[in-house]
Parts: sequence; structure tokens; C-alpha cells
Amino acid sequence: MGRLSGKVAAVTGGASGIGEATVRLFVEEGARVAFADRDGERGARVADELQAHGGTVLFVQAQMEREAEALAFIQRAVEQFGRLDILVNNAGIRLYQHVTEASAESWDAILGVNVKGYAFCAKAAIPALRHTGGGSIVNVASIRSIVAGENTVQYDTTKAAVAGMTRSLAMDHASDGIRVNAVGPGPIFTPFHERRAAAVGKSIDAFQAEFGQHTMLKRPGTPREVAACILFLASDEASYVTGTCLFVDGGATAQ
Repeated sequence: MGRLSGKVAAVTGGASGIGEATVRLFVEEGARVAFADRDGERGARVADELQAHGGTVLFVQAQMEREAEALAFIQRAVEQFGRLDILVNNAGIRLYQHVTEASAESWDAILGVNVKGYAFCAKAAIPALRHTGGGSIVNVASIRSIVAGENTVQYDTTKAAVAGMTRSLAMDHASDGIRVNAVGPGPIFTPFHERRAAAVGKSIDAFQAEFGQHTMLKRPGTPREVAACILFLASDEASYVTGTCLFVDGGATAQ
């Protein structure tokens, strides 16, 4: 029996990186998983692969900053699997701009995905979790919720908002039996960073060798390592954990 046997989970941004690793690990642990992503082609490939190996998954192409699409995603998950036990809010974007360069449009874009999208999914999921008798929400925040990054004022602002939202949701819905926590990844090497390496003119190997060297462990983390912590918070093993953020950062924030 897996740690999530009998559970139904909804994961946003599930077609790559931390989201994909979470979907795969949840399936391994016995969950039925609905996942959403804006990348329809990639999402369909992940779903097909998991189904071919016996996993029970549903992929929905959607953009979480659009309230109607976020609500419809959660509704489809409940309709497909008959219940909801876990929501993982993971979909996010990152922009590299100083505040003096940032436009109203770019603020709207990053707040829409990284903050409003989390709220929209929680809005849809909480009644379903309440109906199930309780459950777990795990928000993917970042070490940038408490420490600053260079040229990332917009991203840092949204992740601080996610941390605050996590605490508030935990307070508001403890009486519903719903635990709400966050993970705070540090330098985690994902496909995003492969694209970032190209943008700054470095090879993937060179970028990865430098990435994470400021941590105690002197290396970047992997999406699977973050997914393992999401799994813990989502599972009944974390039954007395709510309103907190688990930093998965190789010790970066402890130095």
C-alpha cells in the first residue's frame, strides 16, 4: 500500500519540473492524480506515459490565472475521481526585472499565475476537501519568500504572498480538517534552468556546476527531492503540521 492509496490529488503546473516530479511520485504512492498545465503537448505525453505504466491520471490543459479554467480543472478532477483529498499549487512563472523596469502588464502576469492562480484553485478545492472530510493543500513557495534574490523583485513578492496565503488558509480552514502548508525550494535544477543557462550564454553543465554552490550542501536540488517533501506534507504522516513552510534548500536559508 502506498502512502497515498485511496487518495485523489490535483496538481497544477504538473507537466514539468517540480510539478511533474510530484505527479509521478504521487502516482507511485497510490494516488489518482489530476494535473493541469498550460503546455498541452507536454502534459499529454506525461499522462500517456503514466497511464501506459498503470497510473490513474487525468490531464487538463489550463491556465491557473484564469479563474474559470482553474475552477473547471478542480471540478473535472472531482467529477472524474469522485472526491478530492489533496491540492498542490505549483504552477508559476519567474520574471527578471528591476522594479523600475517592471510594467503594469508584467506585474499582472506574475501576480495572476503565482498568487491569484493559487487562490482560485484553493477556492474551488476547499469545498471538495470539506466534503471529503478534510485534506491537505500544499503550496509551492520559495526561499525567495524570506530572502531576496537579485533582479527578482516581482517573483520574490509573489512568493512572500504565497507564504502569507498559506498561513491564512491554514487558520481559516483548520476547523474543516484541512491542513495548509508550503514548501520553499531553494536552487532546484529544472528544465526552466536549462533554458536560463541558454539565456545567459552558459552550457547546461557549467550552469549546473555553479548552481547551488552557495548552499551548505554545495549542489542544486532535484525536483524529486522537493516532491518527496510535498508528499510528506500531503500525506497523513504530517497530520499535526499546518500553517508552516518546509524549506528544501540545501541549508541556504540557515547560513
